[in-house]
Amino acid sequence: MKRKSKSPDSPLDQHTVEELQFQERLIIKYIIEGMTREEAAIQALADLREMDRR
Repeated sequence: MKRKSKSPDSPLDQHTVEELQFQERLIIKYIIEGMTREEAAIQALADLREMDRR
């Protein structure tokens, strides 16, 4: 059984694009508040996971 892989040229679906843009805005917000890039990325992912739980 062969796995179908997405071609690297396949476009991201709109939901994925919106989620990535939201995550990027969160990271920028946290960096402005004084977090490092790593801290901001971790916090943004945690926030997104919390939102998905609701």
